Amino acid sequence: MRSPGAYLAYLSACSTARGSTTLPDEAIHISSAFQIAGYPHVIATLWPIADDVAADAAVDVHARWAADGPAHALHGTTRRLRDLYNGRSPHLWAAHIHTGP
Repeated sequence: MRSPGAYLAYLSACSTARGSTTLPDEAIHISSAFQIAGYPHVIATLWPIADDVAADAAVDVHARWAADGPAHALHGTTRRLRDLYNGRSPHLWAAHIHTGP
C-alpha cells in the first residue's frame, strides 16, 4: 500500500518503534511499516508511556511541526518535557523517536 501525499505518521501508542522479542531477526515494526507505506516522517515510541505525558507530547509536537518540521518539533518537545521533569524520569520524556529524513 502506498499513501500518496503522506507526510507524518504520529504513533502515540506504546512501543510502536520496538520490534518483537519473539522474532529478533525481523526488522519491521509498526513505525517502519508506515515508512514503507510512504510516510517519510514517523514519530513513534520505544517503550510504554504514561497517557498524560503522551497526550501532552502529541499536542506540543503538533503545535510545533508546521513551523519546525517533525524532527525539530519532537526535539523541542522532548527538551520541554525533560525540563519539566528536571531531567529525572527519562521513561516519561525520552520514549519518542523520529525516523525519516
